[in-house]
Amino acid sequence: MAKNPKFDLQRFHFEHRLWGKEIDFVNEEVTIFAHLLDEMKVILPTDLATDFAETLQRISREMEHFKRINNTLKSEIHAQENVMAIALKNETVQYNDDIWATQVYLREKMDFYHDNYRKFKTEFRLFIGKDLENHFSLKEVSSLQETA
Repeated sequence: MAKNPKFDLQRFHFEHRLWGKEIDFVNEEVTIFAHLLDEMKVILPTDLATDFAETLQRISREMEHFKRINNTLKSEIHAQENVMAIALKNETVQYNDDIWATQVYLREKMDFYHDNYRKFKTEFRLFIGKDLENHFSLKEVSSLQETA
């Protein structure tokens, strides 16, 4: 392949591997978060406080969103790897500008993804770690448990 400083195969491939591992990690973490929410739904009566139930539902939707986005990102990264492989196989610089442009796009997309996930994770931790008395009265919980 002709030498082109814009097409840094090792760095691009490393970024792809790193992003893939980060996406896998987020998938695992979102699965753990979903289990925590399921446990929370079982022990807490969500019908007592509509804000609480709405927040649970919104967080669940956000977790589903990240699962879908993770699959899309992995597909885009894999497609970029295939384009790079073709460029190397053909020993041409024909794809270099496209490869560079796509890599810049993927970096920006991953930065946006990281920011969104970091915000979601902070919100999730704050929600889970909140004092549950803020969501509803403990008297209401004990009266519900007594009638059950």
